[in-house]
Amino acid sequence: MNCYLHPHTPAVASCTDCSQPVCEVCLARVNGKPYCEHCAVNRHPQSPFWAGVFSFFVPGLGQFYNGDWAKGVAILLTGWLILPWLYGVIDAVVVAQAIAQGEREAATVPPGYLVLALKIGMLGFSCLYITLAWIGISFMLTAAGWSAAQP
Repeated sequence: MNCYLHPHTPAVASCTDCSQPVCEVCLARVNGKPYCEHCAVNRHPQSPFWAGVFSFFVPGLGQFYNGDWAKGVAILLTGWLILPWLYGVIDAVVVAQAIAQGEREAATVPPGYLVLALKIGMLGFSCLYITLAWIGISFMLTAAGWSAAQP
């Protein structure tokens, strides 16, 4: 089997998306999987750094980045507690590293524009999350009878 772009060069792999045979020159590996140059443009390497940053500022956002939607929602709803938040940060980094090394399959790897929106919108998400957590904690303390005005 020969490369579909270089008919006289033997293929070393098949593209994961389009199944075309590709040679060593045309081969692009993203997250440990072989892609042709055309399909690799639509993929991005999974970044453990960004997964950790997303989860640090907004609990569950790193899981969304990794494609773990159900786990992300669970961590987002319980992230105001310390342990789920810490678990979310560590889990996001470990899972992103496994995806980047090809050891784990991502449920859905977000396209580049979604990653860019996460990077830009992270500040807004974190401010919104902190505000909602503050309101929730204030409401619970008020309902329990605690008040800052009491001596």
